[in-house]
Amino acid sequence: MNGPTFAPAAALPAQKAAPPRSTSTGRPTPRPEPDASGGLHILTYLKIHWLMILFCGTLLGGGGSYLAWDLLQSKFESTALLQVDQAPLSVASNNANQARTEFGTYVKTAANLIKSHFVLNAALREIKDLPTIKSQQDPIKFLTEELVVAASDGSELIKITFAGHNPSDVKKIVDAVQAAFMKEVADQDAAKKKLLLADVEKLRDEMHRLLRVRTTGTGRTEQPKGGTGAVLPVGEIRNDAPREPAKANEAPDPGSGMPKDLLDYITRFDRTYLSSQYYRFDDLTKQLPIEIKAQEVLLKEIEAKIAALRTDPVSEATLAAIAKDPDIVHQNQNVAYARQQYTSQAALGSPTAPDVVSLKTEWMAQRDRLQKLRAEKAQALEISQRQPKLDQLAEESRRISNIIETKKASLQMAQKEIVGLGQLISKLPVPTEKGTGIGMSRADREKLYDPDSTDLLMQDGAYGQLVSNLWKLFLEQSSPARVRPIQQGSNPAQKDIKKQVIGTVAAGLMGFVVMALGVVCFETVGRRVSSLGELKSAGPAPVVGVIPCLPGEAMGQDPARRAAANEAIDKLRAYVSQSWLSRGATSVAITSPLGDEGKAFTAFGLASSLAQAGYKTLLVDFDLRDPAMHTYAGVPNQNGVCEILRAETDLRRAVQALPNGLDLIPAGKWSDEARKAAVGGRLETLLTRLKEPYDCVILHAHALLTVAESVEVARRCEVVLVCAQYRETRVPLLRKATDRVAAMEIPYSGVVYIGATGSEALC
Repeated sequence: MNGPTFAPAAALPAQKAAPPRSTSTGRPTPRPEPDASGGLHILTYLKIHWLMILFCGTLLGGGGSYLAWDLLQSKFESTALLQVDQAPLSVASNNANQARTEFGTYVKTAANLIKSHFVLNAALREIKDLPTIKSQQDPIKFLTEELVVAASDGSELIKITFAGHNPSDVKKIVDAVQAAFMKEVADQDAAKKKLLLADVEKLRDEMHRLLRVRTTGTGRTEQPKGGTGAVLPVGEIRNDAPREPAKANEAPDPGSGMPKDLLDYITRFDRTYLSSQYYRFDDLTKQLPIEIKAQEVLLKEIEAKIAALRTDPVSEATLAAIAKDPDIVHQNQNVAYARQQYTSQAALGSPTAPDVVSLKTEWMAQRDRLQKLRAEKAQALEISQRQPKLDQLAEESRRISNIIETKKASLQMAQKEIVGLGQLISKLPVPTEKGTGIGMSRADREKLYDPDSTDLLMQDGAYGQLVSNLWKLFLEQSSPARVRPIQQGSNPAQKDIKKQVIGTVAAGLMGFVVMALGVVCFETVGRRVSSLGELKSAGPAPVVGVIPCLPGEAMGQDPARRAAANEAIDKLRAYVSQSWLSRGATSVAITSPLGDEGKAFTAFGLASSLAQAGYKTLLVDFDLRDPAMHTYAGVPNQNGVCEILRAETDLRRAVQALPNGLDLIPAGKWSDEARKAAVGGRLETLLTRLKEPYDCVILHAHALLTVAESVEVARRCEVVLVCAQYRETRVPLLRKATDRVAAMEIPYSGVVYIGATGSEALC
């Protein structure tokens, strides 16, 4: 006969010697051992992908470190200072309170003008060839964004700060912006005053000429046509010889005299003006020393605080903080060890022995080293804690020093003005004439005018007011500017690179962290089987077999691996035969949640092991759509299950005997008619007939979650084995497959783990 006899009764044959197996199994490539607790999945995932994390994390971290080092590069910073007086020091203006009220607005306006378009344009004309500026597409926008102008409330200082990578360019940019502001804004105010002074002088000269034309040498006005003359009081603008007009921008010099027309006017009308200015500056010379003294006292107090901070003893909190320093702890251990050595040797021998004295000397040296180290550590920590307060006090000290210098300059200016005004007053004639208007009040002088000279009187009064304003303009021009530079760009200093180093290291470590998080997220979403412990908690079915080999590695040439895999298959066969076949089970379906998860490898290996153990075994390839048993057996895929279902052949002709004693029915040629026939009564009849002449029938079924025929085959078998492959099977899908097997109420079921480690296969 070509095949077995399918009779109603078949006796179990005597076991025969097992021929050599044709399968070749081996151990998988070494992998990290899983966590013994089975709960630290994250650690398992990191062990599995450690090489990828190391490689990709190095690339990502290196790129991140480069970017961090470049973007967080420590810049050089330079600062220039401008000082704005709260009230302008001017002889011509006495309204200092109003100037102080407008001080905040004035400072904000000056700060905004520093970053204005026309000031930055003027600065760019001087620094356009600098590398920092040439590398920018829009230098104006760059300076507007990078230039920092700060004016603190209540402070007279305006800080102009710029930071960049080129130290020489940083200082030049700050100096150029400061110079451009002084030229375009501060100096323009003085230029406008000069123009105004020139215009007022021209108007003064013109009015003077008109008044000279209308006066006679005897004090009588010329007779206009059709009118009467007006009598001019004696002493009012009477000069027999014509006077030369004052030169433009000619300011009166108290030490060398003043223009004669101004002297005449002050003599007649505003003699008290110079006196009031004299007393004003005299008050300043008395008030400013008091203010300077108060500021100097405050400066000494701040310097005393700075000295106290630098010399105060170390606090108890600092001493307690350094006690945990690793160097201190290590040195304490050294002291304790040296002391222990000394005391032990001194107790055993004489305290004056050379060895004991040497140990005592070492103990003392270690103790001195500890005290010195503790002092150095405490001093360094205390300085770092006090440094912010020291910086704040130093800044306050500089501010008060600037105020003192400013007030001293104002005092010198006031003292100089007092001397000049005193000389000027001493040169004025004494007003003793009667009836000339000299020393008279304005009302008395007006009584001397004839009613017919009203027009001339008004012109003469306007002329007097104009001369007074001109004199005030002369004095205002000699006053110091309200805004002045007190410090050009400081030497560029590089900021602390600690931030740059920390950012670079953090970016490098972040590359590994990102890769590790990516691996964990990927594995958490996929939940692929990574360990035996994870598999045991995946579903209700027990793990009945553990094979330390992947199907693709089963054909390896390493005898040790092949022997380990064969031993695992034999252990699975022993469990199946003792636990299920001995209880009357004859049909075993081997499936998996999805395809390519080791079910073909397990089915062929288990069937071969049963046949070699003496069981009359039939292996049926019921994976009709993706058959694989004929490939393992090395036979053609003809006259198989599909042909039997289509009634194109009978069972005896479909069975093929293999050299290892195993009978095989391949899947045959798939067709839609075979799919329709693989259900219901016809399938049940076929499975019943297959069991008749055999002790065990191994059915290689479809994937359980993808094809309907796999459920039909599984529910008609006494045993169902679900295969799960390392790093291939997903835990959620395995749980669904085992739950489906449990729902079908199959008598026996279990899970076979393929691709385990050597230690896992020992279970």
